[in-house]
Amino acid sequence: YPLFLCEGRAMKQLLENWKRFIVEAKVYTPEEVRSALFPSMPDHVLGDMEREGFGEFLEDRADDIKKQGLKKILTTDEYGKGWYDRYNLDWSPEPQILDLSWEDIDAKERKFLMDKYEGKNPNFPKADQEKRYADMMQRFPGLGTGDHEPVIVKMEGGKIVDIIGGRHRTFAAFLKNDFKPIKLNAYVGT
Repeated sequence: YPLFLCEGRAMKQLLENWKRFIVEAKVYTPEEVRSALFPSMPDHVLGDMEREGFGEFLEDRADDIKKQGLKKILTTDEYGKGWYDRYNLDWSPEPQILDLSWEDIDAKERKFLMDKYEGKNPNFPKADQEKRYADMMQRFPGLGTGDHEPVIVKMEGGKIVDIIGGRHRTFAAFLKNDFKPIKLNAYVGT
């Protein structure tokens, strides 16, 4: 055989060997993670998780997930654990209408919402927040009656301990109703 054919075969063998060593890490999709770890999660909650950047997290950490395993990254890694703790809940399959008083929201969450509204949080200027809440009350006339797009909450012992999705709508509902009891349309995780 001519030398270039032998070199071609050698090159082909070399490339095939490299393929065995260079295997890109699988990038899980949020849907695959839900199927594997969060089976009770409704589509609406998954959509919120995706909007919060879960797909990007999975992509960024694909190599670590390949080495350590998906569940290990989500239960032990400081960033992964945040996702896992927030979304690894037993979810209501459909949104629920909750009868809530302002006190039914955990004190820490109430403080966060009120500080944001009063302009005490420098990341959220008061004028911007007032404008945003006024706009929401106009766009969502059913706030406080339960007639609105569902929010997403985590509940423990009958209290909302985390508003995962819909903080502005939840606060606007209370604001609109002078902090008297409201009805809140929510997917509930426990």
